[in-house]
Amino acid sequence: MGLTPACNFKLNDPQKLIPFLRVELPGWKLAEGYPRANRVQDKGRSFLLAEGLFSSGKSTISVIIRDGEIAPEVAIFKMLKESDNEKEYCRRIMVQGFTAVEMVMKEQKFAFLFIKVTDHCLITMKASEMADTKVLKDLSNKIDLPRLAGMVK
Repeated sequence: MGLTPACNFKLNDPQKLIPFLRVELPGWKLAEGYPRANRVQDKGRSFLLAEGLFSSGKSTISVIIRDGEIAPEVAIFKMLKESDNEKEYCRRIMVQGFTAVEMVMKEQKFAFLFIKVTDHCLITMKASEMADTKVLKDLSNKIDLPRLAGMVK
């Protein structure tokens, strides 16, 4: 049994995701034209997509909220294995009571934070020029995840 098409989910207007990405992050600037949101049709799937892009010096943070038919993304989230070695670390954590995975690729200085809001809503954060996920966790704590979960349920 597959997921119901996005048009049957509680949230139908991608613009309603934008306020979740209008957050103040000290020392970071939201890029011009962001946040933005739209409905995506891809390989027979339909989902809502909202994007935010922040910058500070040479570092950038991309934040994407997906809601709808995102089973492949949720499957990848579930498959991430915990690890800690000289190249990377990956571990499961909780963010505002929601299951999340933080990952750092040490040599490349990429940091990731994936937050599963519901079975059909996932937040992906990717940062460049970062040695840890502290700023991503700070940003995620500024997003009202319980309110988002209520909207997309």
